[in-house]
Amino acid sequence: MELKMIDKKFEMLTGISWEEAATRSNELFVEADRLDEQAYLLLVSDKVGSSSWDEFASAKRAAVRKRCEARQEWFRITRILNSIDPNSGRTARKTLH
Repeated sequence: MELKMIDKKFEMLTGISWEEAATRSNELFVEADRLDEQAYLLLVSDKVGSSSWDEFASAKRAAVRKRCEARQEWFRITRILNSIDPNSGRTARKTLH
């Protein structure tokens, strides 16, 4: 199926273009990475105590939740692509790490 046709059908189903959906998914992964980095920065201090570990655990959970949200969004996009053209989602799945 032609790429323009896939994008048009994707937009009809979701209200946004494939490119916008992929960008949003990427932004979620970037945010998850940022939250993860913030969590580990809490452990860099010379004064790491039990409260630091609690803060780290909380920050790490937030990062994990955001990464799960990002993966779910990417899988949703892939399912939509596969519903339009079963071959179109194969490339998208290969890019997910």
